[in-house]
Amino acid sequence: MKILVAGHGGLPDALVDSARMIGGELADVDSISLHPGDSPQGLRDRMLGLLAEFPAELILTDLAGGTPDNVANLIAKTGQAESVRLIVAGASLPLLLEFALSDVELNQLNPDDFITETSAIVRFRRDDP
Repeated sequence: MKILVAGHGGLPDALVDSARMIGGELADVDSISLHPGDSPQGLRDRMLGLLAEFPAELILTDLAGGTPDNVANLIAKTGQAESVRLIVAGASLPLLLEFALSDVELNQLNPDDFITETSAIVRFRRDDP
């Protein structure tokens, strides 16, 4: 499953770099950051561009209600990125590793199994019809 980590400043890159130190290459994991001076629209445009090239099924965001989380949810809920199946706020290294190292398909995962232990928050879930 492809995973996009979205958040503020250098955190998304640091989480991905740290996860790769532990879990290896993790080719199906990428990141996008909101930097000082970036607008929500600018982040939206960059996220849509990235999702077009890297069709993530799962987006992990750093903070529920933060700009990266809000942008990801807007994109998913308005159908602008059909690949996105789940958005979870409260990204952490343990949560990223649990998802990235799982060999189970997203539609077979019970996110509650991972989220209870890491205090993450499900913000969006698209169930297959």
